[in-house]
Amino acid sequence: MKKLFVCIAVLIGIVVLNSCNPRLNGHYTEIREGEVNPDIQSVMTYLQEQDYSNPKNPNWHLFPGTDVSSGSDTLKRLGLAVHGRWIRTYVNDIANEFLKLAVDSTITQPLDFPPGSFIVKQNYHAKIDSTHTENPLLKAPGAITLLYKPYPKYNYCATATLETYNGVDCYGGDWFYGFFFEKDVKTSNISAGSQGIQNHVSSFCVNCHAPAFNTDYVRTLDDIRNPFSEQSDTPYCDRFITPPDMNGSSIITQEPTDLAKFSETVEAYVQDSKLSPKLPSDVPVDPTLAFKYLSPEKTQEMFNSYGWKSFIALNWPNKKNTPTPQRGEADTSLPFTGNSKNSTVWETYKPTFEVFQPGNISWDPVAQPWNQKPPVIVEASCKEVPHDFVITMESKTRDVLNETGQAFAGTFGYLVDQDRKKVRYEVLFNRTEFEYLISNGRAASLNLTPSGPKGEVNTVNFPDTKADTLYNEGAMEVKSAWKELVFTENNPQKEAEELKEANEKFFVRKALIYDSEKKACRVSYMALVGLHIARKTYFAPQWIWITFEHKDNAPDAGDKDGKGTFYNPDLPSLTDCDEYPFLAGVSGIEGCPNVDLNRFDKGLKDAPNQITRLVPLTPEAIKLNTMFQAELKKIGSPFANYILVNVQWPLNGRNQNGTVNKINCKDNTIGNDCFSARPRFLRNTVIESFMTTYCDDENGKATQRSNRSCMTCHGAAGADLSYIWLDAVSQRVKIE
Repeated sequence: MKKLFVCIAVLIGIVVLNSCNPRLNGHYTEIREGEVNPDIQSVMTYLQEQDYSNPKNPNWHLFPGTDVSSGSDTLKRLGLAVHGRWIRTYVNDIANEFLKLAVDSTITQPLDFPPGSFIVKQNYHAKIDSTHTENPLLKAPGAITLLYKPYPKYNYCATATLETYNGVDCYGGDWFYGFFFEKDVKTSNISAGSQGIQNHVSSFCVNCHAPAFNTDYVRTLDDIRNPFSEQSDTPYCDRFITPPDMNGSSIITQEPTDLAKFSETVEAYVQDSKLSPKLPSDVPVDPTLAFKYLSPEKTQEMFNSYGWKSFIALNWPNKKNTPTPQRGEADTSLPFTGNSKNSTVWETYKPTFEVFQPGNISWDPVAQPWNQKPPVIVEASCKEVPHDFVITMESKTRDVLNETGQAFAGTFGYLVDQDRKKVRYEVLFNRTEFEYLISNGRAASLNLTPSGPKGEVNTVNFPDTKADTLYNEGAMEVKSAWKELVFTENNPQKEAEELKEANEKFFVRKALIYDSEKKACRVSYMALVGLHIARKTYFAPQWIWITFEHKDNAPDAGDKDGKGTFYNPDLPSLTDCDEYPFLAGVSGIEGCPNVDLNRFDKGLKDAPNQITRLVPLTPEAIKLNTMFQAELKKIGSPFANYILVNVQWPLNGRNQNGTVNKINCKDNTIGNDCFSARPRFLRNTVIESFMTTYCDDENGKATQRSNRSCMTCHGAAGADLSYIWLDAVSQRVKIE
């Protein structure tokens, strides 16, 4: 049975284990076949009998490479709020012997853990100080999450009961994903609370662990095996300390022949804020040379200018259907406005569901034309309804059950604004990427895995701007985030006035919203609140990551008087938010900033999130924002209200001889045989709202930090840094 994907979120964490092909001939004590049934009570009873966490037990071990020091009792700091603040992960002999080979790359991917393997994660939620000294509250974990691989006789598939199961490919593999509270161990009985969560574990973590298909869905192992993953030997919180030699002086390169002209080229590019429909291909000069011989700041300005130029070109009015669609083609006869009746260029790109239909096992869109009319969703309520745009997602990355859950936050992690409305998302890609996807069966349903097409998981290579000789755009993906507008009810005149005001403030679309649970559509006015643009270029084979959002989304952290679409200054906050994971049933947890709330709790189901910006805008971003916003204000465009958060790009992504660096520099330092992300951390408040962690500041106070970025996240498990196949395998929008 093929594995695909699943994960298990926890009260305090998530666990998932994964692997793939060659099995071990056991030279260890195996679990007897039939000894542990794939159900949570049986598994918990077995673990009780095993006394798995006893350091004197020779049959259980800490997960290799997960400790931050040599101490066998060390707790490893996790970087995602969906996990416990601190965890220990144990594996049994069977899994441990396999891991020894897998970690050392002895076994080729895809991997497949042997039957009887256990991976058990203890999730703690209380504080621990910077010296890693245990707090008394840490004497017992709050919750246990685990992976157990039943024997083949069970023919077990974690997601067999879900709609995503096509009878051939088991998303999530043949792991049993389990969850229970530590207190259940004391009573030897699975509580109602644990069972309630257990009922959902086969679906609500898939968006996190699915890309680790290559390592049998074990995300920690994927981080070790994947060269794009950011490796670190330092204690977790030390990663926020800027390392030395960050000016590029150690990079071995040849200085530009005419440095003055080189500098002039960059400066002219930065200073050009003219609104143009021409989509830039790549930055004008080699960024590694600019970084070393000009300055890191000037190089960032160059990329920020590239980001704004891309944003303007993609939001230019697209050509109208005359009579056939002309998708992805700007109408250069029209001026740049915003809220035009024409679709923008990026709105005409292909949505995932148009190209991938995994529920139809015979689907293969090899002959699908680019310029076909947008597809019609089969449900009756979705047909012949006037609309500007289709929105099908409640999350940036999909959940196989109901498409809820923001990036790496699972089913729980959908974002709710102050009007108690969910933020919704859509993913689209350009013609260059489309033509690559439909070739060689890469979009055929029977070839799909969450981390790429079968047989090509490790070799996916989207065209960059140089390889893209037809369109000179390179592969591109656009991810949009939308807020639902709320108007005064039963007052058409007032509603019209409020819509007019919204059009002046936001880019607004009358959207057809598809609800995957109800299998129905409805129409609503939606305001754009966030936009990701990812582009693969020659100088950036690890892609350029551009992110915009509305200026009124959220205030900077610490701004007591700040207001925002996703922030309520009058909402009280707990003083110890750092102690609780997202599933904690604590009164007042909704006041904690940037926390993905437990939406299974009825009191929190539609509670607004409290969102803040953790990294202030940089001077380089502010400079380019000011320049382009000034041009947009001249024409009264609502896009003047949007800000470039930042642009992330790979330093030394391509060597001077043209070869690509495929190794991520350890601790994001600078090296000649590896690339590093610049800047290291990047977070859009409405797309990566919950990508945060807590670390002590110089005064010992727990301080929330942005801890991830586009490149490190996509590089860790994406196929050529793309999650498009993850979106694809879980896409359940049937079309005619």
